[in-house]
This record gives sequence, C-alpha cells and structure tokens, in this order.
Amino acid sequence: MLTDTYHDLRYSLRMLRKNPGFACVVVITLALGIGANTAIFSFVNAVILNPLPFPDSSRLVVMTETTRGSEEMSVSLLNFADWRARARSFEEIGGVRFVSFNLTGTGTPQRLIGQAVTRNFFNILGVQPQLGRTFTVEEDKYGVAPTALISDSLWQRSFGSDPNIVGQHLKLDGIDFTVIGVMPPRFEFLTKTDVWAPLGGWLRPDSAWFDRGNHMGLRALARLKQGTKLDQAETEMRQIAAQLEKEYPASNSGNGAFTRSLQTVVVSEVRPTLLVLMGAVGFVLLIACVNVANLSLARAAVRQAEMGIRMALGARRRRLMRQLLTESLVLALLGGVAGVLVGRWLLSGLIAMAPADMPRLTDVQLSGRVLLFTTALTLVTSLLFGLLPAWPATRTGLLSVFNQAGRSSTAGPLRRRLFDGLLVAEIAFALVLLTGATLMTRTMYKVAQVDPGFRSDHLLTMRVNMAGPKYDDNLVRQTAFERDSLATIRSLPGVESAAFTVSLPIEGSEWGSVFVIENQPVPERSKLPSAAFNPSSPEYFQTMGIRLLRGRVFTNADGSSAPTVVIINETMAHRFWPNEDPIGKRLKQGWPESQSPWREVIGVVADVKLNGVIEKTPLHVYLPLAQSESSNMFLAVRTQSDPESMTASVQAALHSVDPDLPLYQVRTMDERFKRAILPQRAAMILLTAFALVAILLASLGIYGVISWGVVQRTREMGLRMALGALQRDVMWLVLRRSMLLVMAGVFLGLLGAFTLTRVLSGMLSEVGPGKTPLLFGINAVDPITFIVVPVLLSLVALVACCLPARRATKIDPLVALRYE
Repeated sequence: MLTDTYHDLRYSLRMLRKNPGFACVVVITLALGIGANTAIFSFVNAVILNPLPFPDSSRLVVMTETTRGSEEMSVSLLNFADWRARARSFEEIGGVRFVSFNLTGTGTPQRLIGQAVTRNFFNILGVQPQLGRTFTVEEDKYGVAPTALISDSLWQRSFGSDPNIVGQHLKLDGIDFTVIGVMPPRFEFLTKTDVWAPLGGWLRPDSAWFDRGNHMGLRALARLKQGTKLDQAETEMRQIAAQLEKEYPASNSGNGAFTRSLQTVVVSEVRPTLLVLMGAVGFVLLIACVNVANLSLARAAVRQAEMGIRMALGARRRRLMRQLLTESLVLALLGGVAGVLVGRWLLSGLIAMAPADMPRLTDVQLSGRVLLFTTALTLVTSLLFGLLPAWPATRTGLLSVFNQAGRSSTAGPLRRRLFDGLLVAEIAFALVLLTGATLMTRTMYKVAQVDPGFRSDHLLTMRVNMAGPKYDDNLVRQTAFERDSLATIRSLPGVESAAFTVSLPIEGSEWGSVFVIENQPVPERSKLPSAAFNPSSPEYFQTMGIRLLRGRVFTNADGSSAPTVVIINETMAHRFWPNEDPIGKRLKQGWPESQSPWREVIGVVADVKLNGVIEKTPLHVYLPLAQSESSNMFLAVRTQSDPESMTASVQAALHSVDPDLPLYQVRTMDERFKRAILPQRAAMILLTAFALVAILLASLGIYGVISWGVVQRTREMGLRMALGALQRDVMWLVLRRSMLLVMAGVFLGLLGAFTLTRVLSGMLSEVGPGKTPLLFGINAVDPITFIVVPVLLSLVALVACCLPARRATKIDPLVALRYE
C-alpha cells in the first residue's frame, strides 16, 4: 500500500507538472477562498464567538435606562438602588462609571482611563487581582482614605513591575490614592482601563447623585442566577421600571430598563461589519469551490479516453479512483497551505486596519481551532473535487474508447446540466457579493457628500483635563489657564487661531441637558426637550470654520460677570422659532424649577455634525466658556501648514502654563473624521476586494466552462463551417447559449441579493438603542445598485464568453474532420 501511495504521489505530481496552468488556477483559487475565510473567521471567532474571559460569562448582563424614545442613557443612582433591592433574577447587581485621572509624580504627566466601581464589581465578574486584594465595604464610602487597583500594563510601564507596589501611593488628580492591588494581564471591562476606584468616593451626600432625575454615567452590571434566562430577567426589569415610573412620575415618566448580555454589549459596535464580511467571504469560498469543481469535471472529461484505455489494460476502477483522489488531495493540500499563508497575510492587514480601541483585538490570532477548521475544509473539498469527477471518469469502457478514438469527448446530458448549474450558481454568488460591495461604495459616496458644518482641514485637536484641588470648583483659575494657554498658542508661528471647547464635532456631546423656553408652554417633565450644551471660548467658531447665520458670536466681554448668553444652531432655531427671529429670546438649562439663569440668544450658527457623521443633527446650544465651569476640554488649533508638524510646539506651549497637566487624544480633525466612518470604510474596502476576487473567479469559471464546451463541440463546429455556416453564425451559436446561462445566474443572483439585503437591513439597522445602521443615505434595495450591478456583471461575463466564442470561429473544418 505504501508503494502504491508513493507511485500515486509521483504520478500526481508528474501530471500536475504536465498541466501547470490547471494546477496553478486550482491552487490559487483554493488559496483565495480558504485564506480569506480563515482570516475573517479568525477575526469573528476571537471578537464575537469566543466567550468572554470571565467564569460562566454567559450569565453576565449589563443594564441601562432608556427614554420614552428608546434612547439609551445611564442609570440614576436612586433607581439603581431600587433595582438592587427589587430584582430577583440576579445573584448580585453592581455598578460602574467611566472616569479619568491625571497621574503626576511619576515623570511625564499621564491621563489614565479609570472606572469607579461598587465593592462587588470584581466578584460579579469572577476576577481577582494578581497582587493584593479588592475593595472592602469600608473603602466603598465617601470621605474615607481613597484606594485604587491598577492594571497590569500601568504597573509595568510606570512602576517597572515593582513587586512591592501594594501599599504605595498614586497621585491622581492631586489626591493620594493607596494601591491595594494589581489586576491580571489583559483584564478589561468594555474598554482598556488603567485604574479602578470605589464608586462610594464620588457619592457626597449633598451632591446631585441623590436626585433621582440625574443620570451621572452609571451602568449596572449583574450576574444571572443559575437557571435564569436573559428574557426572564428582561421581563422583570421592565416590570420594575414600570413600577418606578408610577411611584416617581416626575423623574421616571417614560423611562424603561434595557438589559443585554455583556457579550452583546462588548461586540455591539463591530458585530454588523464582521457579520457582513463573514457572509462575503462565504460567497468567495462558494465561488472558489464551484470553480474548482468545474475545472475538475472538465479535466476528467478530457481524460475519459485515458481512463478507458487504462481500464482496458487491466487497471481496476478502485485503483483509478484512488489515483484521481490522490491528485485532488495534492491540489487541495497545496491550496490549503497557500490558504493559510494568505490567511495570515490578510489577518495581519485586518488587525492593522482595525482601530486600536476595538474590543478584544488582542485576542485575534490564527488559533488552533481555526487551523483545524481550515484543514478539515481542505480535506472535504479534496474529496468532493476528487470523487465527483472520478466516478464518471472511470466508467469509460474499452468499446467507448474505440468508438471515440480520434475524436473529442462529448459530454452527456447529466454532465452538461451539472456544468450549467455550477456556472449559473457562480454568477449568482458573484452578483450577491458585488451588490453588497456596491451598496457600501454608494454609502461611502453619500457620506462624502455630507456637509459636516465645519472645516476639518489644518485642524489639530487634543484634550486636557484641569483636574485636582488646584482647579476643582475654581472658575477663576480655570479661566486664567484657558486665557494664558490660548495667548501662548496664538503667538506660535504657523497658528491662525485656537479655542477651547467641551465637545468637538463628530466626537459627540459631552454635556446633554433638558431646557425650557421662555414664554412657551412647558411640557411635562418626561417630554422636556434636550440639547447638547457646549461651552466654548470666543474664537471657537472661527477656528472650526462654523458659519454665523444671524446675530453675533462670543467675545471676551461675555465673561463670568456679564449677562448670560447662548448661541444656538439652525435646527434649534427652526424648531422653536420657525416664523420669527430667535435673537433676543431666552431659554433656561435644566428643569423648570431649577435656579439656573435665563440665557439670551445672541446668535444662530450653521448645523454641525456632532454625534458622528451619519447621525441626525441634534439641538445644539453653545455657552461662553467663561460663564460655564468645565475642567475637561478639547483644544482646537487651526494651522497654516500640516497640523501634525505643530503638535510638539503646541504641547510645549500648554506645558509652559501648567507642566502637570497631561495632554491626550492628540489627533488631527481629519483623523477624527476618518475614525467616525471607519466601520463603513472598512466594510467598503474589504467587500470591494472580495467582490473583485469573486468577479475574477467567476470570469475564469465562465471562460473555462465555455472553452471546454468549444473543445467538446470542435467536430460539430467543423461540420457546420464545412456546410457553409458563417463565422458570425458560429460565434452567435456559442454566445447565445452562454449568455442564456449568464442571464439565468443574474436573475437568481438578483433574487438572492434582494432577499439578503432585506434581511440584513433588519438585522444590522438596530443592534440596540442608539446604534446606527451600516448603510447610510440609501435603502438596502437601492434601485441604482440593482440596475448597475447586473449590467456590469453581464458585460464582464460577455467578455469572458467572447474569447472562446471567437476561438470557435477560427476552427479549420479540415483539421476538425481529419480524424473522422
């Protein structure tokens, strides 16, 4: 058996060397199909499918509140307390709030990402520190000595993995925190975090935390009881939210509870894009399989005479089938190895293309399970491609060989139908994939046409947080830092203007609040309008290139002692003063009964895309920075040259005013714009690449099948031309049948694309409250796409058909009939 296997391998390699074109096409086709699927499946497997690295992670859920309009928001502290007291579906309920700190005293100031958590937070996740311990009941209270847990990465980069770190002090926002532990490597909850501190340290008894109507960024984390299903917990939380709405209508009217698994929350932003890509590479693999099957069938038909002669000389059918299977296995193994190499290359590209803050990105690799899947897929395809053509190829007997001596093989009706069906399927798969790529291309075109309302060119941005005792509740010092910093930056060569603001366009609002309009009916509390309030320095509109439509912008005269004023966006002016001039009107931020001052509208500016590029424009209110205390701000600097070249000088200017303030999120505005549309952009690039591969494979398949058909009908073509048929008649004969098959594939592909896009639009449009669709500006069933794509694919198929059809017209009748 070993000897026979050795001879089979030698013979297979000799046959492949004899037909290098066939071998290369099969290997490349398999490599593209298997490699692309391996890479995307590895990505999807690591990010979406693999369980989270927590014990029994399927029982972990995250809960937030929702508004009447189903928009997601954080949990009120008092509602959170009632949830913990009333819910029976969970073992424990904890809380987490995202915060940040300025770390000083360790060299260069750093901005750390932090989380304020309840004492039971780590118990719920089932994670313990690698060094030290978690928080005690006494530490999770206001007014006690602050303690903190730090991440493994912070421990390594700032403290050199000091084993005696427990008990040392960190100066966070100017306050000494005692380090009580170090978390394990790669531990994170929803985002990469440097520091964890007890939530109780923020809960000052007289603070706004204890107003049930205030939502201060708190999320609830819980672990389901053993045997409790997620839908049961969802039902209970909706009932509790309804009870609280009845008990506290002033603050809870219209509020609901939104319960999701932690796994869903972690991958919610990237799941739609990855699922679309996984479907796309699935079509690429199907097309590759169809191509290889067609090529194998065609080659087996050509070798029918060889098989018949070998059987006539005494070869057994089992021996011949094993020989053909060995050839297929060699091809499949070569394709599998090449596919793994292609997969590694493509996976590296996907990781490089993904944003650095993408969840679970560090887990992405070609795992053993993925490699096993690739190997199994290779073996299955080898058996399919070997057995399918091997069985009919070995049925040729001696009489058939003598009857067909000297003439081309003729395909039987069953084999012809099989060829036709595979060709139609190939066209259909390619059209579905090309439709998806075109939809994403159209989406990117629509995104490019969006007017963001500002100029993103030559704009350098960064973030600074005036945290700590030096600036806390001290508007005078904050104003002095802003004034001195802007004066220093504006004096730099190459700087046109500079400004501070709390919220940048595209990045989203940092400060949303309800408000009331003077001399207009005040709705009930749950229906009060909400706007993005954005404190900004006077030169903000000039720096960002935002157009003034009416009135005036802020000046230095709009200080803390001056009359309180605001500027509103065009959308807000049209909504509340549609037929009158809003200049001189007044509004008040907060609840109707709040003591906040009435503010006069002094200007109207153009709408700006605030919450991403494709979101609706919100109501937007600008406040003078000097009249609104804010410590966490963005700096925007408009430069005359490349903004990145000004980074070092701008940072030096800020540190000359206060060397203890870290600067972070340093990016150009163009870069922020690109990050905002990254899911659509990545989907467009990858889908287009896969679609081009699909078109290439489909074209090769069409060309191969039609060429084989012409070879099979060489004698018939010769007879027709000998009897007087013109070249155009022969060419039309080939094209007519070929294009009928192409049109059948286009029709089936249109049906498939129509069905899939309708299903996907429903799946991907809403992952949860606040989630946005992958498509923008077009419908999933876009008329232009469904017209252009079939025409384009038909033209490509026509070119692929014309080449063998033209070859058919060059057949010499004498040569075709020589052996008859």
